[in-house]
Amino acid sequence: MKNAALLLLIIFFSVVLSSISFCEEVTISEWSPYSGIAGLSSRNGIISFNSTSSMPLLMTKDNVFVNASRLKFMEIKMRSGKSYMTGRMFFRRIGDPGFTYNNSFEFQTGLNNIYHSYLIDLGRNPNWFGTVSQLLISPINGAGSVDIESVKFIEPNFWLAASAFWRDFFTFEVPQIRMANFIYGQKMNGISVYRYVYCLIFIILLLVISIQYIKYKDIEAISRSLPAMILLTCLSFWMVLDFRILFDQARTVALDTQTFYGKSLEEKRALTTLGDFYGFLAFADSKLPKNSSFNILYPSYYYFCQKAVYYLYPRRLDERSSYILVYNPDGSQDKTLKEYGNKGYRPLSRYKEGEFIIKK
Repeated sequence: MKNAALLLLIIFFSVVLSSISFCEEVTISEWSPYSGIAGLSSRNGIISFNSTSSMPLLMTKDNVFVNASRLKFMEIKMRSGKSYMTGRMFFRRIGDPGFTYNNSFEFQTGLNNIYHSYLIDLGRNPNWFGTVSQLLISPINGAGSVDIESVKFIEPNFWLAASAFWRDFFTFEVPQIRMANFIYGQKMNGISVYRYVYCLIFIILLLVISIQYIKYKDIEAISRSLPAMILLTCLSFWMVLDFRILFDQARTVALDTQTFYGKSLEEKRALTTLGDFYGFLAFADSKLPKNSSFNILYPSYYYFCQKAVYYLYPRRLDERSSYILVYNPDGSQDKTLKEYGNKGYRPLSRYKEGEFIIKK
């Protein structure tokens, strides 16, 4: 028995020592502005700049030659002037024609004005292999200040993998412009956390049943206590996950406060409406008679029609109206617009390129 315990201890410490042994890492320190960057400076190894766009980009100055087949984690230590932003890292391998979204990783930032270390498991992207020659990093997805202390690529070990799982569990799921059910739940290593919960519940119940059987050898007593054990186990996991959701609710409040505090009603409406569509509707509101009707041409990927009906009330939506609002920034409605031209509709007022009002 003692020999078996000693053997288990030796195996355990061997695993621990091997997991904390030296791992290869590559630090990327030379960056140049690519787009959306103002006031770039470097002091004591810290790169500072102000973002002037929704995707500020830094590019590596020289070829980096990162061994993607060996270095499976990226750690970026940084702080930003705004909380809970979305960052993205693009990579290009030797032989790739350029940067693409398929060759990229997304990460969420934390509270503002505090240095955080963000660990990304690069092996989750099937394209992360071979030799990476160039990198593009967009640390945040909006305007604001950014300070980057370090960007490292690290060889994986047990503790890094465990840390990546833990960080995944607490990654903030930023509310998106979707339907009502926009919360998808946490993922760990790209797999829904609920799958892990189901497996843990099964393993815990199996262990409890095995221990009780070995101890009491009474199947009938175990079957009587099994429903209570299942209920208690499920309730425990439900409480843990519910408290986890509370963290995201608190962070959502912080994000909304950062975005909307001090803004006027018009500014808030513009911020919650895709692109410049609210500005176009405000323009249309000033041009259309109050008791008139209207029809609208719009791309199919957003709630343009519903927003128009809401913000232009008491005007009514009518397919036979003599007023047509044309919101066509992507050119998807060119064919339909030409048909309206053949029916005698002519330009009335223009907001900007691809956004105007026509009238018959």
